[in-house]
Parts: sequence; structure tokens; C-alpha cells
Amino acid sequence: MISAEKTLPARTPFYATPFGVWAVVAAWGLAHLLLRALSTSVLGTDDMFETVLVQTLEPGYMLRQPPLYEWLLFTAQQVFGPTIWAALFVKYGLISVAALFLFLIARKAVSNPRLAALCAFSYSLYYQFGWNLHEGVTHTVVLTTACAASAFMFVKALETGRLGFYLLFGLCAGAGLLGKHSYPIFVLALFAAAVSDSHWRPRLRTAGLLLVPAAAALVYSPYAWWIASEGLTLLASVSQTMGVTAQSSHVARAGEGLGKLAFGLIGFSVPLVPLLLLLFWPRYLGRRKPLLPQVSDVGRLCGRTVLFMILLTALLILVTGATYVKERHMHPLLLLLPVYLFADLERFGFRSQWRWLGAIVLALVAVAFFARVPGILAPDRFWCGGKCRHMKPYADLQAPLGALGAANATLIAEDGYTGGNLRVLFPDARVVTKAIPARTPPRGKCFFVWEEGERAPDVPAATRFAKAAFWPAEAPVSARYLTGSWPHLWKSPGWRTTWWGVAELDPASRICQ
Repeated sequence: MISAEKTLPARTPFYATPFGVWAVVAAWGLAHLLLRALSTSVLGTDDMFETVLVQTLEPGYMLRQPPLYEWLLFTAQQVFGPTIWAALFVKYGLISVAALFLFLIARKAVSNPRLAALCAFSYSLYYQFGWNLHEGVTHTVVLTTACAASAFMFVKALETGRLGFYLLFGLCAGAGLLGKHSYPIFVLALFAAAVSDSHWRPRLRTAGLLLVPAAAALVYSPYAWWIASEGLTLLASVSQTMGVTAQSSHVARAGEGLGKLAFGLIGFSVPLVPLLLLLFWPRYLGRRKPLLPQVSDVGRLCGRTVLFMILLTALLILVTGATYVKERHMHPLLLLLPVYLFADLERFGFRSQWRWLGAIVLALVAVAFFARVPGILAPDRFWCGGKCRHMKPYADLQAPLGALGAANATLIAEDGYTGGNLRVLFPDARVVTKAIPARTPPRGKCFFVWEEGERAPDVPAATRFAKAAFWPAEAPVSARYLTGSWPHLWKSPGWRTTWWGVAELDPASRICQ
């Protein structure tokens, strides 16, 4: 199929063109979007929190995460409403753009366009891309897209020397800064990779490098203004989140952080890297001689970027003692690893192994799609784990809460899952949670809603309200329980139920303001 010694075919297949790669990934995303959105309107992990957050458009929302994802979600909600459709449109739209830029980078590192396309599609063999992406991940999708676009623009700037590409790189860097606070490490790794390489170092232009931070600062300025005016008051919460204010010693925290980094890198690599090692073992055991002496220049730049990303992250952990390091944080560290690996393996003239890899990608993509179906049709603990949050019967709350006047009321939710899904049911309501204060005026009615559990309550709702409220609560005007029945393809209604408590409060009370 693919060999470095073969002449490339005159006609590149559609799937190996930039538009073709984007179309394939967009179609993949659309299939998952329709499967999820047509089956259940419930917001899942992260999406529920974000939906409560973006009731208004703000220059910043929290110091822990920059606001670009919220801006995109707010924009999508103007079209789709505060629904799962808006969240999924943003997610899969960004992933398709990221795939396009990753293919464009791979196309520069790998001579065969079919192999470059396979490289882009192989990202679905990262567990965090092929599976975990579908029910979680918000800001990380923005970060991934920004890193992919930044890497491509940086390569173009080095190749051409044009200031226009440095400007575009700076704009992508600004978007990355607005995506996640970890993004600057990626830029430093790119720069370090170029400086350390004798081929790329002379191509760096001083004027262009000065243009990059100026363009990035322009894009970042709305959030920078918000940090200066409001965000710094939240600095303590960020330190607690990153685990740098723990009581244990700095050495112990740094050791814990480095251990988590190592396990995160291994976990993130599965099953892509083990599959490549298995399929192309002759290359890694020295049983096959390369047809080309070295990896392409762009491939080498990608490999060095990955190495510097890991080293810089380890150094940051050593300096700060951060322990909040998880597998789902490894996207920027290993984003360019497949490009390097494919560029390296192309040199050895493998043929059948690439066909096997293509078949495995198709098979695992299909498995990942159909494996989601049982958890939608039969949301019991066997098929989707204990919580099955994406199928929780929030919709059964709409009629009884609506009859109480919740559609235009202040709805105070005990947790983010309840709050986000209340906003889906009542898009015009004013939704508040403990973590997210309201930015809109108070309403004429006010309710506190909490999830009671799957067992029928055995105490009066008013009594339970006093324990559920996260503030010193006064007696409610009234309180009651509501229940919802979980769907199931073959089990009868009532096989699994969830109970919620609803307490009507005096709208003049402090918590309702």
C-alpha cells in the first residue's frame, strides 16, 4: 500500500485530501452527535456546568479556565438553545478542524498522502479521542484545536519566512491561551524544538517572533482585562485545584505529580502506541533496514516537540509541586506523537502493516460507536456503569415544575448536573448553583431543587430541604418530592426511578437575589 521507494500515484484519493479528511472526521462527529442528541437531551459531564455558566456573555467566567469555550458555546446556544445540540456542535466542529490541521502537518512530515490521512484518522485510537471525548471534554477540545493550528502555522512560518504566517501563529496562540492555561508550554516546546534543530534554527525570524506575542496579546486582551478587574480574587481556588497548597511536603507532592505524569502518558497512549509497536515490531527490534536515512524535517520537529513538552511539564511539576495531573490532561503533550511515529515508520517501506492498521482503525471506530448504543437503549448498571447520567429522567420534571411556575423563575440547583439540565428544560429561567452565582436580575418566583436519589424518600420534603440547602435556610413556602422514571427498551416503566425535592422559597430572600 505505502512504500517510500514507490512513486506516488498521480491521483490522490478523496479521503487523503484536506477537505476529504475534514469531511470524514465531520461525518464521524455527526454520527455520534445524532446518536446522542436524538436519543436523549440530557447534558452529560462538563456540558451541564458550562450550560449554567453561559447564561450571559462575559469577558471571563473563572480563573481556573479561560473563556473561549464558553464564548463558542454561548454563540452556538443562540442557534440551538441551551441544549445538547449546541454542546455537541461545538465539540465535533472543533475536532473536525483539529483533524484538518493535524492532517496538514502530517502531510508535510509524511510523503504519502494516504499514510498522512491514516495518521489523522489514527488519533481515534487514543482512548481520550476515540471514547472519552464523547461524554466529557470541553476546554480540552479548544486546546487541542489551538495546538494543532499553532503547530501548522509555526511550520509554515519556518518554511516560508513570511510574517503573515507568524501573525497567524500569534492569533492561534491567542486562541490557545484562551483555551487552557497549559497552552504556553506547547508554544515553548515548539520553539525549543526549532532552536535545538540545525535545520530549523536558522529559519527563525526575529521580526516574526516579535509579532507572535503582540498578536496573541490582542486576542487574549478581553480575558486579561477581566483577570485584572475580577479574576485575581479567585486565585486561591486555582491553587487548591492544582494541588499546590496541600499540607504534604514539596518533595512529596512533586514525586506524586511526576508519578501521575508517567501513568498519564502511558494511559493516554493506549491503544495507539501498543498497536504500532505490535504491528511494526521489526522496526523497533532492528529487524528491518530503513529505505531513507532519517525522519523528515517536519517529522523530526514534531518528535522533538513531544519530547520538550514532556520535559517542560515535568520541570513545571518539580518547581510547583502540582499534583493535579491526569490522563485527560495529556492531549497537548502527545498531540504530535502520531505524526512523528508515522514519519519514522514510512522510512521502512512497510505495506501490509498499514493495511492492518487501517482495518483496525475502522473496526475500533465502529466498535466505539455501537458500544454507546446499549447504554442509551438499556441504561442499567450492566451497560453503562452505575450512574448512567446521560439517561437520567430530568424530562419528567418539566411538567410538574412548569405547573409551579418554574419556566420564568429563579431555579437554585443543589449541583451542576441538576442545574444544567434544569436550564435545558426551562431556557428562560434564571439558574443558580453553589459554584455559579447568577448574573441576571431576580425573578418573581424562586425554587430550590435537589436530587434525592433512587429510593423513595422516607422524611418530609421540608425536613430534607434543610439538609440539602447549601446555605443557612429559612423555612420554605412549600416543599414536595417529584419523581422520574428511567427509560429502557424492554423493562417496564418504574424499573428505575430518581427522586428530586423541590422547595419554593420567598423570592425576596437573600439566596433568591
